[in-house]
Amino acid sequence: MIWMFGPLFLLWTIGLLITYFIAQNIANAPYDRTLADHLRMLKHEIQQQKIVEGVELSASAITILQGDPTHLIHWEIQDANANSIGGNASIPLPDNWTYENDIIRFRNETLNGQSVRVAYIWGGQDLNNLGFLTVVAQSNEMRATLQQEILTGMLTPQLIVLPLAALLAGLGLTQGLEPLNLLQERIRARRTNDMSPISDDLAPAEIVPLVAAMNSLLTRLASANETQRRFVANAAHQLKTPLAGMRTQAELALRERSPEKMNASLEQLVRGSERATRLVNQLLALARAESADESIRPLSNVVELNDMAEQATLAWVDSALSKNIDLGFERALTPMHVAGNSLMLTELLSNLIDNALLYTPGQGWVTVRVGGDALSAYLEVEDAGPGIAPADQDRVFDRFFRTLGTSVDGSGLGLSIVKEIAEQHHAGVNFMPTSSRKGIAGGTCLRVTFARLKEAGTASWPT
Repeated sequence: MIWMFGPLFLLWTIGLLITYFIAQNIANAPYDRTLADHLRMLKHEIQQQKIVEGVELSASAITILQGDPTHLIHWEIQDANANSIGGNASIPLPDNWTYENDIIRFRNETLNGQSVRVAYIWGGQDLNNLGFLTVVAQSNEMRATLQQEILTGMLTPQLIVLPLAALLAGLGLTQGLEPLNLLQERIRARRTNDMSPISDDLAPAEIVPLVAAMNSLLTRLASANETQRRFVANAAHQLKTPLAGMRTQAELALRERSPEKMNASLEQLVRGSERATRLVNQLLALARAESADESIRPLSNVVELNDMAEQATLAWVDSALSKNIDLGFERALTPMHVAGNSLMLTELLSNLIDNALLYTPGQGWVTVRVGGDALSAYLEVEDAGPGIAPADQDRVFDRFFRTLGTSVDGSGLGLSIVKEIAEQHHAGVNFMPTSSRKGIAGGTCLRVTFARLKEAGTASWPT
C-alpha cells in the first residue's frame, strides 16, 4: 500500500501544481484579450491627434476604459523620450523596454499597493508622425477570483474522489490479501513433520505458482527426510551384527591367555572391522546417490567413459592381485562421451568391480569393457564367479538382498548403489550373456547403457 499510495500522492501533488498553472492561464487569457483590445483602441484614438498639443480622449473611449467602476482601466501615453503625455504617469514600466513596433507586451506589476496587469505597445504615430508608447493597466483582482473559481471547480472532484479511491483500494487490497492470511495460518498450524502438499483452493490466482513452488520444495524435503530415515534405519540394522561380532571377539581376546587363540580373535576382530568399514562406506555411497538433487546436477558435464573406466579399474589392481584374480580392461575403439557426473559414475563402476572381485574365486578373472554404437555407450563388467540364478536377477538390486549358498562376506548394497546411480543418469542396467574363458563356465556380465553424446562440447540429459 505504501508503494502504491506514495507515488499516487506524489503524482497528485504534481497534478495540483499543473492545475494551478492551467487555471492561471485560463483566467488570464480572456482578460488579456480585453486588455489588448483596450490598448489597440487607445492607440487608435491617439493616432487621430497631435500629441504635442496634448491628449484628449473621446467620450466613447472614456466609457470603454472606465468599464466597471470598481476595476478601472488605467492608461498612459509616453513619447519617444519616455515623457508622460497623458493619463496615469505612475503606471510602472520596465526600465529596459525596447522599441518593438506593434508588439504587445504583458507583465505583472504593483500600482498603489495593488497587483495589476500591465500591457504596452510601441509603434503608434500621431498626425505629425511622432511615435508614442501606449500603456494600459488593470487590477488582477478579477483574474484572481476567476482563477480561484476554476481551481475550486477542478480540485473539488479530485479531493472527493481521491480519498474514496484510496479507501476502496485499501479495502480491495485487504479483501484480496485475506486468502493469503488464511494460507499463512494454515501453514503455521502444520506439524513440523507434515510434508503433504499445500492446498491452493483458497489462494489467489496470482500466487498459485508460489504455492506450486512451495509444494515442489516440500516434495524434495520429504524425499530428503525419507532418505535420511532409511539411512539411519539401514545403518542401525546392518551395523548391529558386525559390531556385536567385534565386541564378542574383543571379549574373547581379553579372556584368552594363549597367544595363538588371542591372535585368532584379533584377526577376527580386524576382519569384522573391515566388514563394518565396507558396510558404512556403501551406506554412505547409497545415501549420496539417493540424495542427489535433480536441480543441482552438473548438466553440462561430459564424461569420456574410456578414461574414467581405465582410472577406476587401475584403483582395483592391487585388490585383484591380492586375491590372485586377473583384472583386465578393454577400451572402445572410439571415444564414448556421455552426460553425467564423473564422481558418481566412478562410484557406479567401482561397485561393479568390487562385487565382481568379491564373488570371483582365486585364479579367476574379471574384465571391464567400454563399448557402444552411434546412439549408445556402455560400461560392462564380466566375472568368472558362480553367477546369479535367473530367478534372483531382478532381486539382486534390492537393498541387503544376497543370494543363498554363498559364503562371501557382503552387505547386499553394491548393486543397489549401481541401480540408483544409473537411474539418475537415465541409464539402464541389464544382465548380458557371459563368455567362456579357460574352461570356466558361468559367471556374471552386467552392462550399464547410456545415451551417447554426438559432440563432446556440450552435454544434456537425454529425455
